[in-house]
Amino acid sequence: MDELLQALGHKEGALEIWNVKGVPATTLYLKPGYLRSLDQKGKPLPPLAAKAVLQALLRAREGSFEFIPQARPPHKHRLNWPLDRALLSLVTLTDELERARDTLPPKEARFKLSPDGLTKLSPDGVGPLPAQVPCRDLLKAAGDLLARGASVGEIAERLGLPWDYVAFCLHRLASAGAVRPTVGR
Repeated sequence: MDELLQALGHKEGALEIWNVKGVPATTLYLKPGYLRSLDQKGKPLPPLAAKAVLQALLRAREGSFEFIPQARPPHKHRLNWPLDRALLSLVTLTDELERARDTLPPKEARFKLSPDGLTKLSPDGVGPLPAQVPCRDLLKAAGDLLARGASVGEIAERLGLPWDYVAFCLHRLASAGAVRPTVGR
């Protein structure tokens, strides 16, 4: 996938991908140097879901694709991610996830926001999280679930993300002190 995106990264059009195990048919809309939008079932994905789908596509070893030159998304939603930075970030994330795979918590593992976790991460405890906070997009999206406590599987299902990506992020957030493992409900 990374080689395919590098080859097409200077073109404008739609890269349609299907027959990838565990990933529904996906369309990446490209413009020179940018990932304009990522769609599934004709709808654009929000950034967190788009990142998870791209990560799954990068790990895939089989699939089918077609490039349609000059195609543009039929909607106004835009990611407009610089392709080279997105690829570097995703390849790095995929490598880190693979290295940590043996230490990832199982789907049943439960996590909860640490009482002072966000205070540690954000100067005022309520403002935006600094860029260096790992997986801050997942922390923000799953904040309500983590406030009451939730399993890796529950979070993955609610957010429509692969469980191993969620487990990896929770592992990193626990190391940063933002969340902590819990027992029971």
